[in-house]
Amino acid sequence: MASSRPARALPTALGVSFLWLCAAIAWVLWATPADEALGIVQKIFYIHVGSAFAMLLCLVAASGAAAVDLLSPSPPVDAFGRACTEVGLLFALVVLTSGPLWARKSWGAWWTWEPRLTLTLLATLLAAAVLAVRAMAGSAGGRRIGNALAVLAGPTSYLIHIAVQKWGGTHPQVIQGGGIQSPAMRVAFWACVAGLLGVAFALVALRARTLRLADCLAALQLDRQAATLRQQRAAMAGATDGQWAVS
Repeated sequence: MASSRPARALPTALGVSFLWLCAAIAWVLWATPADEALGIVQKIFYIHVGSAFAMLLCLVAASGAAAVDLLSPSPPVDAFGRACTEVGLLFALVVLTSGPLWARKSWGAWWTWEPRLTLTLLATLLAAAVLAVRAMAGSAGGRRIGNALAVLAGPTSYLIHIAVQKWGGTHPQVIQGGGIQSPAMRVAFWACVAGLLGVAFALVALRARTLRLADCLAALQLDRQAATLRQQRAAMAGATDGQWAVS
């Protein structure tokens, strides 16, 4: 009874977070004013920035989990790291999709190789490489190599955060730079951030549980195959002994 509660709670948490996010997006579309300079295109930031927060948190958590699993292998930690990597990659794709839509209106170009954008692309490629290695390589070797790559995601995510301060660039600073002035915009912005982070955390927890259950199922299947093989060998040995007895 107690073990079934997390199984029900996680989808419920995901559903509640998703409904919150939908309500926040509806609020952004119909209740917040448009930016004087960019117009309605500015509303992309309500999703873009929150997705970037979720991406950074997931990739930093994946990096930490990978480091722990390299030092002391643990199936739950590994499942958590894989889940963070997958969800981080998902939100990274949202960031890389929504960002150019704003850039085309603001900069006149879909993409520029400025520091924050370049580092975001690098972090996305790292996350994709981790999952590709885990999928193609052997279970033990792929796990170690994937974790080694995932460790790099933490420093890369930190560099994304400080890129504008350290190396300049044209990327706007929505939080520190005072990019959102209207009180109505600020409330809607943080509502979207809360919804996106809630969805991200629920997805990580649900995916980690799914991966752990898949690992347990695979282990049970191996045990069953080994037991079946032992029974077959025992039956063959018994048949051979019976033939010798008849002889």
